[in-house]
Amino acid sequence: MSIYDKNYWDSSENSILSNQLNETVENSIYRIASRLNMSGKIIISTSGTTRSLKFTVISKQSMLRSADAVNKHLNIISNDKWLCCLPTTHVSGLSVHARASQSRSAIVEFKNKWSPDDFIKHINDEEITLCSLVPTQLHDIINLDYKPNADLRALIIGGDKLSDEIRNKALDLGWPVLLTYGMTETCSQVATENSPGEGMEVLSIWDIKVSTEHELLVKGNSLFDGYIEQVEGDWKYTEPIPDDGWFSTGDIANISKNKLTITGRKDSQIKVLGEKINIDKLRSTLNPLYGQSITLMPVPDSRKGNKIIMVAEETSDHASAFNKYNTSVKSIERAEELIIIDNIPRTPLGKIHMKNLYETLEKRRDA
Repeated sequence: MSIYDKNYWDSSENSILSNQLNETVENSIYRIASRLNMSGKIIISTSGTTRSLKFTVISKQSMLRSADAVNKHLNIISNDKWLCCLPTTHVSGLSVHARASQSRSAIVEFKNKWSPDDFIKHINDEEITLCSLVPTQLHDIINLDYKPNADLRALIIGGDKLSDEIRNKALDLGWPVLLTYGMTETCSQVATENSPGEGMEVLSIWDIKVSTEHELLVKGNSLFDGYIEQVEGDWKYTEPIPDDGWFSTGDIANISKNKLTITGRKDSQIKVLGEKINIDKLRSTLNPLYGQSITLMPVPDSRKGNKIIMVAEETSDHASAFNKYNTSVKSIERAEELIIIDNIPRTPLGKIHMKNLYETLEKRRDA
């Protein structure tokens, strides 16, 4: 049953959402769901840095509880109108439909290939009041100095870190940017700003805390159920939430007065010559200047443990970026090599697809 069917959210049917699904994988997943007597589940493909196929299992009721919390947090009502620019094979787009269903607000699908010009036409012609985008899309809009229509009251930005430079320019142009943090495993948002610049406030359905290593832990009744994953050819179902209910997000965070700040990923910590380096923090120095056309990657090194390389698209200003970056960081943080490829692979949300990028680099090395 499709999410566009009005009975989708009430149905006990399971559904698999993926933009890359073949019949063999689909049948394997449905067999596991049947064996475990799953019903009313949404099974969503999850991108990652591993080579295994991985799907996150969430319940439709958890999605609706999340939608109700977001609607309450942002005062979403039936008079609102959404523009859905994000894929419904991901929680980002699916959650827009859940919120619209629960609030009885209207929803308009952005069906064309992403274009900032088409986006502006849509929000103006349709008198859109709410929209969710990823930082790459906002970057495209403000680079053309576009301003929002008077009806738009919230532009929710999530999916990746938004640089202060892009955010400040967007606010200067009048875009009502609200930062949000969430993930597939939490059925969308954990914390979101109420007003631009106020900081991300934790939604009412969540308890949060940080571990001794500053990793964010979340607990609530909108958590996912588990993962269906292919490991060495075999399909397995795992439930990674411990008995105490606290799910480890893998994100490093600070919490102050119910406001959440994400500072990086636990797995973005690498060691070079025994010294810890936050690779995400280093990447953030490039993003405001080059978007996703240039990035940094850690690769194993027999002497140093890891070394940092720069990967750039052929059309980017890679020579200048390589020199500027290396003169602006500590010696241990410098990129030792510049690798140029045709295109850096991206997910449907515009983020760099790390798994595919690693595979591209491996194929290049083996060639």
